Amino acid sequence: MTIVDYLWGVASEGLVVGMLFWVIMYLTVEGTSLIGALRAGLISEAVGNLPYLLGEGPTSPISIAMLAVGGYVFYNRIMRVGELTPLKAIYGLLMTYFALSALVACAP
Repeated sequence: MTIVDYLWGVASEGLVVGMLFWVIMYLTVEGTSLIGALRAGLISEAVGNLPYLLGEGPTSPISIAMLAVGGYVFYNRIMRVGELTPLKAIYGLLMTYFALSALVACAP
């Protein structure tokens, strides 16, 4: 994977994660900052995609560990916005990744 592929993946996936989180939270719980959600998505994807830059596969131990670190970074950035309680932020994070998993699983 080249640095250009890494940056493209971070930008595209980060914006999708942030937008999906914002939509889920806006529709189900309460509104949250769109800019905060997009920023959290971009930063967490930059962290979570580091193993791919090093050539690791998605099921390698380091990739799974960085997925957890990326999730924590996302949660931390959302909590800094200050609009959600910790449980609502966890709910939004879990629902976002559930929706993304469903989209990937159902893709042709």
